[in-house]
Amino acid sequence: MKSKIISFINTNAVVWKIPIAAALSWEIAKWAGSNHPYLSPLTVILSIQMTVSKSMKFAWQRVIGTIAGVLFTAIIAPYVGLSGWSIGLLLFVGAVIVARLKLDHAMMIQVALSILLVLYFQSKMPSYPLDRIRDTVIGAAVAVLIQILIFPPDSIHKAKKKTIRFADHLSNQFDNAAKWVEHGCAANEAQTIQTELQTLFQELHQATTEAEKADQSLNYNPLAHKKRNALNQLTRQLDQLRSGYANLTDMVRIFTKWSGSSFFTKEDQRIWADHLNKIAELVKEWKKMLDDPNANAFDPSAFALHIKAPSDIENYQYPLALYTNAEQIIQDFKSPPFS
Repeated sequence: MKSKIISFINTNAVVWKIPIAAALSWEIAKWAGSNHPYLSPLTVILSIQMTVSKSMKFAWQRVIGTIAGVLFTAIIAPYVGLSGWSIGLLLFVGAVIVARLKLDHAMMIQVALSILLVLYFQSKMPSYPLDRIRDTVIGAAVAVLIQILIFPPDSIHKAKKKTIRFADHLSNQFDNAAKWVEHGCAANEAQTIQTELQTLFQELHQATTEAEKADQSLNYNPLAHKKRNALNQLTRQLDQLRSGYANLTDMVRIFTKWSGSSFFTKEDQRIWADHLNKIAELVKEWKKMLDDPNANAFDPSAFALHIKAPSDIENYQYPLALYTNAEQIIQDFKSPPFS
């Protein structure tokens, strides 16, 4: 029951984190003497993103952009006054400086906002520039600390779910390839296989992206030793799946070429369909360890997978594989780069 409550709180963190952080930042800003405490919760609302790394990046950009914009405007404003033309001029100069420094577009937005608001409010409320800097720093600090220390977003869970999904679809794709080979690698079905492989590649990319997000977030969390170990293990598992996908893609390409020759016999079809079915079963068993790490240890030897080159061609398997890959490279580069 306790774990379910904690899981519920963690899952709905976005619902309660922003209100708590906003209230806390307001009170800290008031305690620090701000006349414009709303700037702190405003920064909190903008800075709490879906991942720790994004929150850190946005908070940093807002703080630096705000400081730069406030200081620039405070120095120039007395000489240009307040008008549409002065606003346009300062925004233009600020944008040019940010662009020349090759800073992020988000930084340009923060600088522009600070220039506009400070230019407008400075004459009416002299404390506004200092309040804007101080309250922005307070809001950014509160947002980042709450994101890191209190139920930080768990990208590892998302990455694992996507990895499990990919592993499941990869094993299914080996099954589909086995059926395709058993039926002689029909040309009208080859395009379907290729389309399915493209979809599978997108799933692999999504799982990899989630793992990278998790890695970036953990870089800012000094208390996540266990999660770091879990992510390292998940990264190794993704590498295994990536290798499996790459080999399947290469095998499909070879089957397509082999079936176009006169040497692809019924016996070859039967043998390789059986091999692919066994590989699919191997991947399915391997995936069970992803679903439940506490399950019995994965034992690949239980499958009796004896997929080895026959003795009469064993000495030729490596040069043949190299020739196949070399031919594919030549074929890929025959087309002009702008065709």
